[in-house]
Amino acid sequence: MRFFFIVIISFLTGFAGLAQEIVTGLQVNPMVRAKALESSREKYLNGGLDTIPMTLPFFDDFSASQVFPSKQRWIDKYAFQNDDFCVFPINQGVVTLDAINDTGTMYSNAVPGPDAFIADHLTSRYIRLDSVFTPSPRALTPADSVYLSFYYQPQGRAMHPPQPVDSLILQFLLKPAHDSVVPGGTFPIPDLWRRMWFANGMSLDTFYLQNNRYFVHVMVPVKDTVFFKKNFRFQFLNYVSLASSAEPSWQSNADQWNIDNVYLNKGRNRHDTVYPELRFVYRAPSMLKRYQSMPYPQYCNDPTNEVRDTLDILMTNRDLIPHLSSYNYYVTEPGSGFSKSYSGGNFKIVSYDSIPYVTYQKFAHPAVPFFLPVNSTDSASFLVTHIVKEVTAGSTLGDTISAYQNFFDYYAYDDGTPEASYGLNPAGARLAYCFKLNKSPDTLRAIRMYFNHTLSNTSIQWFYLCVWNDNAGKPGDTIYSDLVMPAYADSINKFVTYHIYPPLPITGTFYVGWLQTTSDNLSIGFDRYNNSQKQVFINTSGSWYNSDYAGSPMIRPVIGKPIPLGIGDISRKEFKLSLYPNPCSGSILHLAISGQFTDANAMLTVTDLLGHPVLRTGFTRELNVSALANGIYFLEFRDPAGGRHSVSKFIISR
Repeated sequence: MRFFFIVIISFLTGFAGLAQEIVTGLQVNPMVRAKALESSREKYLNGGLDTIPMTLPFFDDFSASQVFPSKQRWIDKYAFQNDDFCVFPINQGVVTLDAINDTGTMYSNAVPGPDAFIADHLTSRYIRLDSVFTPSPRALTPADSVYLSFYYQPQGRAMHPPQPVDSLILQFLLKPAHDSVVPGGTFPIPDLWRRMWFANGMSLDTFYLQNNRYFVHVMVPVKDTVFFKKNFRFQFLNYVSLASSAEPSWQSNADQWNIDNVYLNKGRNRHDTVYPELRFVYRAPSMLKRYQSMPYPQYCNDPTNEVRDTLDILMTNRDLIPHLSSYNYYVTEPGSGFSKSYSGGNFKIVSYDSIPYVTYQKFAHPAVPFFLPVNSTDSASFLVTHIVKEVTAGSTLGDTISAYQNFFDYYAYDDGTPEASYGLNPAGARLAYCFKLNKSPDTLRAIRMYFNHTLSNTSIQWFYLCVWNDNAGKPGDTIYSDLVMPAYADSINKFVTYHIYPPLPITGTFYVGWLQTTSDNLSIGFDRYNNSQKQVFINTSGSWYNSDYAGSPMIRPVIGKPIPLGIGDISRKEFKLSLYPNPCSGSILHLAISGQFTDANAMLTVTDLLGHPVLRTGFTRELNVSALANGIYFLEFRDPAGGRHSVSKFIISR
């Protein structure tokens, strides 16, 4: 196998002169897809909420941990509520409009071409602009100075910015949809809207250069009396255009816009640009220096070098005046008596307009003056909670964020959520991902990979799953390789597990990754929120060099004790396919499978060296290969569920 693998590398790298990394947007949003499947049997608006108009004020900062916008305020779920795609948001969480619909897939009319099309909508519930009811009921008029405000940002963490022909639009409802009665029947008339504001597409870099900030505040007055009624509503929508691509496997989502802090109320003016709040901007960070998660025994062997000396916390005061505030964080282990805390004391946080984000060392970069517990167990999980609040008696200003610091059986640089897809081009390109053991030797049991769904599953191509040892800080010899195919898991944050058989002894620094057999995009999940760029090595023509892209490919080596097979796992031990004669000089290739096998619906697929299918048929123990020319081929056995499979090489030589 080792000699054959070297031959294949030599064959493929002959075509790798123009190899490169390519990072694209998602074709399928796994979080939206999973949430849509979960709620597919439920109506989005339960109890007829939209028939009961809201009253002022209307406010949403999209900080709740959910996928779809709140049905208490919005009537549709095309936009994506998240804290992954924004850069320096107003506070934690935004809503993103892009080219992916409410089922998590790209819109059916999202095809390459010059014309922009309407994609996502974000539509408010009905809002009463005819009256106010406190302190006493009265009519509402333009004299009450009603404004709708929001913050927006193009592109964010997305790979491709909205183009100048793309746009983000705000519109107000003039007349709701209704049926018009005409002689002979009725015909429906859709909602009638008036455009109130729009912005043309641009990159985030250009946007920042023009505005000197990452989010821009917009104030839209409501002046026309036509809007002062009990069924007022507003809507955001975006126009999307997709660039043409000759290779379908690289086409992807694009043209994202992020929106935050949507606020509608009376008694405002054009200079009313603040909403008093003291907030965290990003999620709680990892307590570890290098990883988001790591095997607990490996942590316990060297906690000094794994726990961070200080954390990075971003917090802000959105008010116009300073607030004397306290900051603390707490670490506990649920179910045990472990508890640690940190106090940053009190500090006067000035207005965002003076200093956007807190720079005070004890708040912005709090120390970690303790280690997480060390013991002999295989796993552990610690709850980390951060709290900032004004110390003035009676004040409600403040914010809380929390996250679990997990120690299971795998290493992870990523947080489990992809913001993009990662791939290499063309055949022969290799990627190696660096990991370091504290306790050697240990055993590599499996490799988990996150594959993004693509529209036509064009990423279903053979690749070599590889492991390398270390050579002076770069990948060295190949110590494991296996020909496999991508697989998908539909549930959120679900990785596919490739079990390694037999388990592989490893020491010190090691690398996991793959070798391309085609130029197709494998569509590996790419976490752009966390950056492990220095741990990613690319080899296109014999030399290893670091990745050009900031982010973390979603690949996780599983280390330590034996692990049971689970749903979505790929086991090399479960089936063994034997072929004879091999090389084959005739027209019939005989197949034998170890163990009992009764599934008559299993499939056989024969591919050439570049992964192109040349023969596909139902399972048979005598495969007719008379139509195949001389050469090297691979035969894959796969059952209907795709959970059990085996791959074997054979040669035709006549």
